[in-house]
Amino acid sequence: MGVMPILRGNKNGLLSILALIIKGAIIGVGGILPGISGGVLCVVFNIYEPLMELLSHPFKTFKKHYRLLIPVVIGVGLGFVGFAGLVGYIMKLNGTATVCAFVGLILGTMPELWKEAKGAEKKRSWQSILAMCISFVVLLSILLFLQFGAELKVTPNIFWYGFCGIAWGISMVVPGMSSSSILFFFGLYEPMLDGISRLAPGVIIPLACGIAVILLLLPRLVNTLMKRYRCVVFHAVFGIVLATLVPILPYQFGSAAEFIIDLICIVGGFFAAYFLNKLFKKWENQADKAELPQES
Repeated sequence: MGVMPILRGNKNGLLSILALIIKGAIIGVGGILPGISGGVLCVVFNIYEPLMELLSHPFKTFKKHYRLLIPVVIGVGLGFVGFAGLVGYIMKLNGTATVCAFVGLILGTMPELWKEAKGAEKKRSWQSILAMCISFVVLLSILLFLQFGAELKVTPNIFWYGFCGIAWGISMVVPGMSSSSILFFFGLYEPMLDGISRLAPGVIIPLACGIAVILLLLPRLVNTLMKRYRCVVFHAVFGIVLATLVPILPYQFGSAAEFIIDLICIVGGFFAAYFLNKLFKKWENQADKAELPQES
């Protein structure tokens, strides 16, 4: 699943670290944006399975996966904390165009995800296709309810910021579950972003605690399902990814210029994901080849 080999100061190893940090940063920023799931980005960057294995059995698998975890965590921190204020500002300037860019990024990784879902199977089973259809319909129904249902406002406090962490943790462990959509529903999204950008302890600490609780409790269950029903689970994830794109795509445009800008953002995001994926694969292959003589 694309886990980077051990790094011994070589150029390719440094490129591998940089690739993981970039992926982590995109995951962190993606978790902030409305409608985008951090778990989905973990899947499309081939980080999800090793990450779930590490979180499920940290002591047993730490030596195997720490080279993957450390750069990704650094990147997530940079993306989630470092860019929270910037993302909030950009969202205020043109939230639709920003989300469209991330839609393009996800669309650009879909072919690889579809290939990954099949795995070693000669052909896709009816169980896998059924799981994909069910996950698509169920999640889309939930997201549409949150999008068009009655708006609910709460008063932000330590408890509710802990809830934000739980929601964001779930979006990391369960691909396709967008914490931002849920937080928008409760009116917590903008206060959370503002607190993160200011590094407010009253926001950061309960948020981190909420994320930690989920990462300690859920990954083992998800990892077990992945091992026993990998192809079915991955097809279900593919359906979830498709479902997350439907509610966030813009369907109404104020002008032709707005339509063109959103379209450019989607197309630009698509090709950015395509070329980034090619670059990441190249760096990984170079690092793999560089390490083979030392491991033999």
